[in-house]
Amino acid sequence: MADSALTIPRQTWIVALPFELAVDSTEAFAFEAPRLTMNNRMAVQFYTGLRAGVDSLNRVGFDIQLVLAEHVEATNTFRMEVNGFLVTYTPEAFMAQISRQALCKMGECKIIGPFRGEASEVLASLSQGVPVINPVSRKVDVEGRPYLIAAASMRTAEISRLAERAVAAQKMAPQSRTVLLLDGSANDAAFLEAYTVAGGNTADLVKKNYQGGAVLDASASVGVFTRIISLSDKVLVTARILNQMRPFEAAKTEFWTLGNVLSSSALDAQLLMRQPLVWSQVERLDYMQFRRFDALLFKAAQTTPGRWEWLGLDMAWFSAYMDSEVPHAFEGPRRMYQWKHVPGGGYYNHAALIYRYDRKNGVQAQWTPSMDYGTEVDLSEDEEPTDPLASPEIAPKPLEK
Repeated sequence: MADSALTIPRQTWIVALPFELAVDSTEAFAFEAPRLTMNNRMAVQFYTGLRAGVDSLNRVGFDIQLVLAEHVEATNTFRMEVNGFLVTYTPEAFMAQISRQALCKMGECKIIGPFRGEASEVLASLSQGVPVINPVSRKVDVEGRPYLIAAASMRTAEISRLAERAVAAQKMAPQSRTVLLLDGSANDAAFLEAYTVAGGNTADLVKKNYQGGAVLDASASVGVFTRIISLSDKVLVTARILNQMRPFEAAKTEFWTLGNVLSSSALDAQLLMRQPLVWSQVERLDYMQFRRFDALLFKAAQTTPGRWEWLGLDMAWFSAYMDSEVPHAFEGPRRMYQWKHVPGGGYYNHAALIYRYDRKNGVQAQWTPSMDYGTEVDLSEDEEPTDPLASPEIAPKPLEK
């Protein structure tokens, strides 16, 4: 790899995503460098949100420069533009190129990406001080990698939050029953461990093996407030549980579960909403009320923003306020960030949120936001468009010879 100089202003973010770059086939033959197109929809949408966030941050005084790199997932290599042409780097060469930059040694830059956990692990293992932030994978091993930050909540975050909530509920109503449905998965052990850590006594739980053709018995719950907890992420199992909960008194029963199963159209809505619901999930439900952020993303994407644009915007705000290799607890418009540090290693996000539904009050957040992004955040009224590929304000910086 030939030596190249990378001009890095204050705060440089190397955005390494699976863009799937290709030469624009609509262009006529020319001797100039070809125009490149981005073909990975998720990467483009995430980058659109990230770019919109950086634009707004720079308008209020930040000085953030983006450097784009394509992560080629099939070969775990990286491609960057040099004088208009793409140059391929191995992970070792890629990190060496970044590490040579003076400001990176001073902690003024960070890598956002790749999407795949194992690819981020490789980069972090090679890092000599540059933080590597994996924005979306929930399967990232940070052990022995002090510069690796897993920004998406770890897989057990929702289970831990349900367990903490169950301990508090049982203590507030000692005569109530908490029925834990065991399905033989790792989720069972994760819940029981978190329940104990939160100060609960697992002997207070009614542990029921719910494998195979198991059925629920409502007789022991007559007249007793009962919360039934399912940790299964299988929709058909959840549907069977709801069907078997018909004999339970709706006014004295709550169904607790993981949020990812509730969005399935395979569940009977009447059975689902018959009794109060308590669930945990890692993304906020109230993000749609943040009208100005929604308008910001709509202007950037030129269409109704989806999950990936919102996650990109969230990552822009989080990254801007992470002023060292140690991440701060942070509340974004889409996700929460609370950190668990592995000694000698990096950081996991273990944040998850609890919501409750009942017919009288509707959906209620069982946590208190510290900021209302819908009214308190003042964004610039500058109406210049935020083109994710062509905004001159923060145009991606190519490598130069």
